[in-house]
Amino acid sequence: MRLDEIFKEAKTDHGSANLNGEGHESRMMHGVKISRDTSSGEIKIFSPRGKDYDEELTSEEYLIFNQGWRKGVYRLVLQGYKKRLDIIEKRIPELLNNKKSLLAVKERRTGLMQKYFKITQKLNQLK
Repeated sequence: MRLDEIFKEAKTDHGSANLNGEGHESRMMHGVKISRDTSSGEIKIFSPRGKDYDEELTSEEYLIFNQGWRKGVYRLVLQGYKKRLDIIEKRIPELLNNKKSLLAVKERRTGLMQKYFKITQKLNQLK
């Protein structure tokens, strides 16, 4: 899909929040933002990546949106959850001696797994 088609899809998606502002039209879903500059017409997709600012997707990440806005958002969010779960899985053996830290990491892992499962179910409903 082309970026303009993805943007049109995001504008009509009831689950996307309207973030229009001066000089741009934007929509956001699950922290993923798509924005079109009103003067140039340039469209970009951003992901917060756990930072205080939005960061434009890499060229590989743009390919995730080849089947549309909602599927792309779900796949990108799942990719982020997977990375965070991998980090937690690697930390668990290090924390075995510290029970309090281990419990906190296990709780974080459980929360991420629940979010991952919920988004996976939504993605499967779209197929």
